[in-house]
Amino acid sequence: MAKIVFWSPEEGKSGCTHVAIAVSSLLGITHKTSSLLIDANSNAKKIASSYTMYDDLVNANSFNDTNMGMNAIMRLIKSNKLSPDIIQNYSKPVLKGRLDILYSAIANTNTEARENLISMPLIAKNADEVYDLVLVDLPKTMTDDSAIRVLEQADIIVCVVPQEIEKLSNFIKKIEFIDSIKDKTKIYVIGDYEPNSKYNLFNLKLKFKMPDPCLVLPHNYLFADACNDGNVLDFLYKNLNAQAGDYNGNFMLKATEIVEEIVKILKIKE
Repeated sequence: MAKIVFWSPEEGKSGCTHVAIAVSSLLGITHKTSSLLIDANSNAKKIASSYTMYDDLVNANSFNDTNMGMNAIMRLIKSNKLSPDIIQNYSKPVLKGRLDILYSAIANTNTEARENLISMPLIAKNADEVYDLVLVDLPKTMTDDSAIRVLEQADIIVCVVPQEIEKLSNFIKKIEFIDSIKDKTKIYVIGDYEPNSKYNLFNLKLKFKMPDPCLVLPHNYLFADACNDGNVLDFLYKNLNAQAGDYNGNFMLKATEIVEEIVKILKIKE
C-alpha cells in the first residue's frame, strides 16, 4: 500500500529512531493496518530492544542469529531466493496482525553495511506486497546514494530534524538540491523537542519558512526508559487516554498528530 521512510539528514542525535518507534507502534495500536518496521541501520539494537528486553535478546542470541531479521534476508538476496512471503517469516511480530519488526543486520565492515543499504529498496518493494505499510528507519545521511534511492521509493518521507539552528539551516538549504526527492510528500518532525526553548516550533517555522506539515515529538524520558526496558507498547497503551496537559499526555498528543497526518495523506481507514 505505502512506504514511509523516517530520515534524519544530519549525523548525531535527532530522535529519528524514537519517532519511528512511537509512530509505527501507535499506528499499529490505533488502526487496523498490517505494518512492517524495518531497521535499516546496520548493527543497531534500539528498535529490537524497544519491544523485548535487551538482556533477553542477548540471552536468546538474537543479535547474532543469522537465521532471522536482515541477516537472513540478505542471505536470501544473495542466493536469489527473496520473495514477499518470506519476509514475514524472518520478521518479529510485536502486535499480532498489526506490527512486525525486521531486526537490523550485522555488518562487520563498512562494505557489508553499504550492501545492506543498497538492498533496502528491493526489500521494501517485496514487503510492500505483503504489508499495508512498510516503515523504514533509515541511517542518518544526506550524501549516500543508496540512502537517496530508498527515499526515492518512499510515498512519505518523515524528515526528523534536530532543534538546532545550524543543522536545521544546512538541511533546509541542501534538500532543495536533491532533485529526486524535493517534490516528494514530506512531513517535517522536530525530534526530542523542547517547547520552552527560544527556538520553539513557531519561531523555527518563521525563521526558516518551513513548509507544513511541520510537527514535533517532545523529549520524554519515560518513553525513552520504556524503549530501554523493552516495554514501549505498555507505555503507549497506558497513556492512550492521558490528559493532554500532563507530561505523558502531551507526548501522546504530539505522536498522535504525526500518525493522523500520515493517515490523512494515505487515506487510511480507522
